[in-house]
Amino acid sequence: MLARVAEHLYWLSRYVERAEATARLAIAASDTILDLPDGVPYDWESLMQVFGSGDSDPGISEAEVMEQLVLGLDHSGSIRASIAAARENARVTRDLIPKDAWVALNELHGLIERQSFASFDRSSRIRLLKQVISSCRLWHGCMMASQARDLSWLFLRLGDRLEHADMVSRLVDPRVTQMVPGASTRWSSYEAIGWQNLLSALGGVELYRHSARNRMRGSDVLDFVLRDENFPQSMASALERVNRLLRDLPHQRVSSDLIDGIVDGLNKLDLERLTPDLLTQNMDWIQQGLVTLHENISSEYFFFQSNAG
Repeated sequence: MLARVAEHLYWLSRYVERAEATARLAIAASDTILDLPDGVPYDWESLMQVFGSGDSDPGISEAEVMEQLVLGLDHSGSIRASIAAARENARVTRDLIPKDAWVALNELHGLIERQSFASFDRSSRIRLLKQVISSCRLWHGCMMASQARDLSWLFLRLGDRLEHADMVSRLVDPRVTQMVPGASTRWSSYEAIGWQNLLSALGGVELYRHSARNRMRGSDVLDFVLRDENFPQSMASALERVNRLLRDLPHQRVSSDLIDGIVDGLNKLDLERLTPDLLTQNMDWIQQGLVTLHENISSEYFFFQSNAG
């Protein structure tokens, strides 16, 4: 497989996962707002920082943030930008992906391009975000059902799981949920609802309840979404899958030491004693580790130059 083709497949799946995760993050933030006491402001500037946009205005409003995150063209992490980039990567690899997956992605692209935030209220926005999630789930279903388990599959899954691990680290950031385990804050009476919103964003409410946990306790929820390998959408599950994919790639050029270090750091987290700042710092550390891993993958598989040149 040509290096540029592998790179297109890798980024195709990363962008689809990014769009879905961004939609889930936006819904989690919106749900948290509805559950906050009257008069308690939500820090929209911090939310933009979680998404990697550090130049937002201190007084930015909910509508402005959501416009940037959903339909903004000047924000590379927006849903619209992610789907457009995914479609472009799919266009040049159409012969390697199922036709149904290509059609599903095209239809999602058309849905987003037809949207406008003029006269868009919160309920309309939530409906759109749920449509994005459903369309991305359809894409994944087409891939799981029909994609050949060959080298193309390895790069598609690698991009998907690496992006998912990164987005989980952003979702659990206190700047999104306004929650932290054991913290006595203005929102303490709403804590259980906040943790349920986090689980809902990852589709894990039912699995969490089935795991014999009777309370929406912060440290238990974080342990579940970060370290429970039996939960398919947890960070630990995503990292374990990335590790296996790296071993399956030709010549195993990328060491698993970095992933092992991140997993070790996760396991050492004292979730009972985390402060909001410490949780944010740890998630930032994980994100930087994943950036370094991406750079290693890129240098070994996408920019490899033959000695014949």
